[in-house]
Amino acid sequence: MTRTTTHVPMPTVDISSWAETIRRHAVRANPYREFERTAAHAEEALASLDHDDVRALLEFKRKGGPGGRLLIRNGAIDPDLMPTTESTEDIENGKGTYYSEFTLIMLGKLLGEPFSYSQERNGAIIHNVRPAKHNETNISSDSSAVILDLHNENIYHPVQPDYLMLSGLRRDPAGVAKTLVIGADEILPLLSAEDVDTLSSFQFRTSVDYNFGNSDAERGNGPAIRVLFGDPASPMIAYDDEYIAGTNPRAQEALDRLRVILHENMYAVDLGPGETLLLDNLKTVHGRTAFTARYDGTDRWLQRLLVSRDLRRAEMLLGDTRRTVEWNYEPGKFYGYVDYR
Repeated sequence: MTRTTTHVPMPTVDISSWAETIRRHAVRANPYREFERTAAHAEEALASLDHDDVRALLEFKRKGGPGGRLLIRNGAIDPDLMPTTESTEDIENGKGTYYSEFTLIMLGKLLGEPFSYSQERNGAIIHNVRPAKHNETNISSDSSAVILDLHNENIYHPVQPDYLMLSGLRRDPAGVAKTLVIGADEILPLLSAEDVDTLSSFQFRTSVDYNFGNSDAERGNGPAIRVLFGDPASPMIAYDDEYIAGTNPRAQEALDRLRVILHENMYAVDLGPGETLLLDNLKTVHGRTAFTARYDGTDRWLQRLLVSRDLRRAEMLLGDTRRTVEWNYEPGKFYGYVDYR
């Protein structure tokens, strides 16, 4: 049974007070062609807001919140939105206005730094998520005919996103395509103490996606991980339906029970225009329902942005000072500057 936001309250923030600022600054640059210039304009726009306009978001950054998520409402909506298209070039050059992109960048700069991976979507910072015919049945954000399994974003990467944002531009006309989400704090009371102990130990391995140089992306054939970690009272979570496996029968049984709990208690969120779902990537897992794409210009359209609280982590671990991070998986390699092994 999947719960929905109509049944269970979700913390919300209203950013209608940002609208005029967004309209004024978003026209100054194309975020796809001049990202750094756009990011500078976003900083300028943020500086013009009152503290009350950003207080709740800064509180979320500092303290987190229930379920590790926040629904941001009443953002500026692009007028005369173009039809949903598979063409990235058409979107980047012909969208007309970039209110949704600019809003995401403002939010990203408030929380940290927007960033990307060179091996994903050619390093694009802003991801346009809509159905693609060639990906219908693949495990991909552009799929449609299959469920997108519950996961964190790139849990196996040395530089994981701290936050993931999904912004709605157009709903699925059939009302079927929805974002699935659940927080670690919501499933903790449903787990036995024994399973929590097991899930909090290095008895699991995750695969690494082939995009990052792993030619044998089979379940559980990569680095060792803990599924639950951090503060025991409000843990972080590292999880992927497709990639993680227990290294022994007891661990696999605990993982199987966790999967059932996640899927029986996850929420379904239907994001519409002007709405952005902010997820703490280490406190939540997310996915998407299966749906039937039409490819007629009316399909669901989201935009996605990844945020790091501090991009210096990429420099520390990988020697990479760019906003677009590059890394290839090498089994057995240590990342960091202090080795306690």
